[in-house]
Amino acid sequence: MKIALIGNPNCGKTTVFNRLTFGRGKVGNMPGVTVDAMEAKMRDEEHLTLVDLPGTYSLYAQSEDERITQAVLFNPNPDSRPDAIWLVVDSSQLRSSLFLVLQALELQFNASIVINQTDDSPIDVPEWVLLTGIDVVTINAVEDSTAALKQALLSTVPRESTLKEPRLTPSEWEAAFTLLKGAFPEESPERLSWYLRLKEIPTWLTPSQQAALSLAKDEIPQSSAALQLEETGWRMERIRKWTERWPKNSKADDWKESSKRTTQLDRIFTHPIWGHVILAGVFFALFQAVYAWSAYPMDLVDAAFSGVHRMALDSLPETWWRSLILDGLLNGLGGIIVFVPQIMILFGLISAMEATGYMARVGFLGDQFLQRIGLNGRSIVPLVGGLACAVPAVMAARSITGKRERLLTILVTPLMTCSARLPVYAFLIGFLVPDKQVIGGLFNQQGLFLFGLYAVSTFAALALAWVMHRALPQRQEGSFTMEWPAYRWPKVWEVLQEMTSKGWDFVRSAGQVILIVSLVLWGLGKVGPSGAMDAAKAQHAQAITAEDVAAGESAIMEASWLGQLGHFIEPAVRPLGYDGRIGIAILSSFAAREVFVGTMSTLFPGEQLEEGSIRSLQKRLGTEVHPTTGKPLLNPASAASLLVFYMFAMQCMSTVVIVRKELNSWPWALGQAIGFTLLAYGMALLVYQVMR
Repeated sequence: MKIALIGNPNCGKTTVFNRLTFGRGKVGNMPGVTVDAMEAKMRDEEHLTLVDLPGTYSLYAQSEDERITQAVLFNPNPDSRPDAIWLVVDSSQLRSSLFLVLQALELQFNASIVINQTDDSPIDVPEWVLLTGIDVVTINAVEDSTAALKQALLSTVPRESTLKEPRLTPSEWEAAFTLLKGAFPEESPERLSWYLRLKEIPTWLTPSQQAALSLAKDEIPQSSAALQLEETGWRMERIRKWTERWPKNSKADDWKESSKRTTQLDRIFTHPIWGHVILAGVFFALFQAVYAWSAYPMDLVDAAFSGVHRMALDSLPETWWRSLILDGLLNGLGGIIVFVPQIMILFGLISAMEATGYMARVGFLGDQFLQRIGLNGRSIVPLVGGLACAVPAVMAARSITGKRERLLTILVTPLMTCSARLPVYAFLIGFLVPDKQVIGGLFNQQGLFLFGLYAVSTFAALALAWVMHRALPQRQEGSFTMEWPAYRWPKVWEVLQEMTSKGWDFVRSAGQVILIVSLVLWGLGKVGPSGAMDAAKAQHAQAITAEDVAAGESAIMEASWLGQLGHFIEPAVRPLGYDGRIGIAILSSFAAREVFVGTMSTLFPGEQLEEGSIRSLQKRLGTEVHPTTGKPLLNPASAASLLVFYMFAMQCMSTVVIVRKELNSWPWALGQAIGFTLLAYGMALLVYQVMR
């Protein structure tokens, strides 16, 4: 049996889904977080499959994520369509939830109502049952035990409501119904009426169904927009009459008697002046915390990898496979895992901000400005999501109703500094800014610089949106609306879960890539044209002093296929201040940006000093001389050039693929990737030429 969870955004669907399935769906106290259908078996109930659908206020979809919910519920294939639905309702938003509830029941879904008790609102369950004619149960998706949650939900029996509304199937539509019955033989008149009121013919219907629906709509004189508006007015009047009987002190009248505390906080956080000051302060503090709180755990991780490296160096025999383990795998993985504390802290703080309900207010604060550059307040969700990862952030743009606004949001979101760039930034900032406290020890200088990098990338994304907004044809878009959730304290356990989950996801995804890259690079660095390679190995074998050993290793690298590749790449990257090996690291990181540091560790193996493997790598790159420029390989000019390159370059194949999927266009996806890369090269070249 397949049960779909539907409801308004931010009502608790995904929390219920995760609790019952051990799922790992994204949970956030803001609309637009769930943008795709997630499916999993209920634990200990293998015969039950749950489907978590994106939130929607109506079954007349306006955005791409709502169309996903629509397509799943009305799937023409009976084997794929859910057998029943659980209508999840937030107790603090009872009145606004009724529109979707009644609409779903009128369309004759087998359903149960699940009221998620998020406040102290009195719930008159018998009255709800009387109104809807189906089972109603109350839960607390966060605080109830898993056993209690499961028992309450399974105690309901989803069934069709006894509600019958002749107004939904006007008698004058009989000719249209006749045309549709051949293509939709199993559908009721209520569902046929729903199809006739749609503004667009669904793409998931079969060609014969699309043709029949097109002909049937011609039999109705009114426009689809007028029909939906008429139905909405009728249903809202019906909701008003029913809710008039609710007690006046009920929090179901939250639209009239909103919480005094929430109102007072909103006056501060959404103030036209102080609201923006607070927003800047929040993000400033966030990036200070990323540096300040992560320093100690990062040093521990780095020291641990150095200790393992020294231990293996002393205990393993000097063979080719020792070099593979130490110079290939261990150096590569160490260059990634050392930055996991920063990633976890960043995700944890963003998750806590979302849980409080503050992020929804951020959308309101930015809406007026974003409209001027072609976006709107809903663009905040993917733009802020881009600070974590561009792939889900691009998908989150499905919640934007306007096609033009959605296109612009998707095109600029990859410019937001994602977590994959954070290891690169943290590694390179050390060549530009000292790790010192400033302003009386209150702020970390490198944290200030990191905040500046994020600010510049955000400004670049918004500036590009403005340029494209001026260049693309103008089109009237829908207005911005976003429901504000109540302010809530973040759940520590949920924040810790998000930190752990994202940290592990980062290690797993980046680790897989770096393992492959490290093995390939190590192999290419050990073989080469026979003559040159034999001479280099002979030089290394005759080495006596440490300087001779280093010279021999350098000769082997130069003679290898990896060295040949570096020589081939070097003319393209030399104007930016790099050598061939740094060019190889850049090239390899087009698979995933975060592998840059791990690749550099593989390309520049060296002693694991007491201060740690990453410190050792930074020291070597800061002292080894570039053969052409005569300066250290990474000096302030070349490090700044690299920072700028990684700020703008589209070095993520997963993002290219997801953009193609979301826009259904390879030209847009490839044009975006190539355009950003050329922009990155040009900006990096400018920075290096100015600073050298």
